[in-house]
Amino acid sequence: MKRRRMLQCILVVMLAGVTGYGYAQFIRNFPLESKFGKLKSHAYPQFKIDKEMMVMGAGGQIRDVNNLLIMPAMLNQTGYIRYQIDSMGLVYRIWFLTPEEIKSAKEEEKTRKQSK
Repeated sequence: MKRRRMLQCILVVMLAGVTGYGYAQFIRNFPLESKFGKLKSHAYPQFKIDKEMMVMGAGGQIRDVNNLLIMPAMLNQTGYIRYQIDSMGLVYRIWFLTPEEIKSAKEEEKTRKQSK
């Protein structure tokens, strides 16, 4: 019985390790029309992204680096983001980026500017 319990514990630890590794490899795919920028300041519903003041529209979403929702009125951070603008010019999606996503986004911006 002791041996069975020990095997169960080992199995649980192994599964936890595999699950953790799989989550660490999670890659977010952002919409093609999303833009890269830096959120510099905010006072909901206004956001300063790069040098431009923008307003978040009704139903706007903000996601942290773990892809969890942050209520717009509860936002307390700044940093590099991807964001989307709706047809009325209002911000309706913001994603805070991980260091790897920031590096990738900067490379994409560099490539985009060179192709113009």
